[in-house]
Amino acid sequence: MPKVPAGIWAIASHLNSLVELDDFLISADAADCMCLRRPNLEMREMLSALDAMAANHCVMTHGMADWAQLSAASGVICGSRSLSPQTSKQLYPELLVGASVHNNHEVEAAIQADVDFLMYGPVWDTPSKQDFLSARGLDSLREVVERGTKVIAIGGILTTAQVQQLKSCGVHGVAVLRAATDEPLMRELQQAFSAG
Repeated sequence: MPKVPAGIWAIASHLNSLVELDDFLISADAADCMCLRRPNLEMREMLSALDAMAANHCVMTHGMADWAQLSAASGVICGSRSLSPQTSKQLYPELLVGASVHNNHEVEAAIQADVDFLMYGPVWDTPSKQDFLSARGLDSLREVVERGTKVIAIGGILTTAQVQQLKSCGVHGVAVLRAATDEPLMRELQQAFSAG
C-alpha cells in the first residue's frame, strides 16, 4: 500500500485535452501529488493522462476508482457522486482511499469507513464552491485534524502565508486548483510547506 503523500497536492480539474494536461504537468511539476478531477477527456485518453501524471508524481483520481486501478494511480478520493469509501476499499484494497468532506457528518462517516485521508474544505472562499459551500475556516479545520485521520486542506489557497497557517493547524497536505496553473507559485507553496 502506498503512503499518503504529505505536501502540496495539485488538482487538474475539467481538463479538456491532452494538450491541457501537458500544460498542467509543467505548471504543477513542484506538486507532491497530482489529482485528476472531472476530466472532459475521451475514454481512450484517460489512461494516457493518468500514466503521464504518474510518471513523476503520486496520483489520485476523484471518484474514479476503476481508472485508478487500471492506471499507475495510487488512490481515489471518494465524493458524494462516487462509490462510497467502504465500497471502494472492498473493491480496490490496493488503492489508498480518501474522502472529500465538508461538514461534521461527512467527516464522521468517512472516519467510520476507515479512510486513509480526508480532503476537507473549503477552508477559505473559492470560486468553485461559492454558490453552494461557504468557507469552513481554520477553527473547523483544526477540529477535523484533531480527529486523527490525515487531512488534506483545500479551498481558496493561493499564498505561502495560507500554507503556513494550514501547516500550523497540523494538516498532512494542502490541495490547490487555481495555484496549480502558476509554476512559480507552485514552487513557492511547496517550499513553504516543506520548510514548516
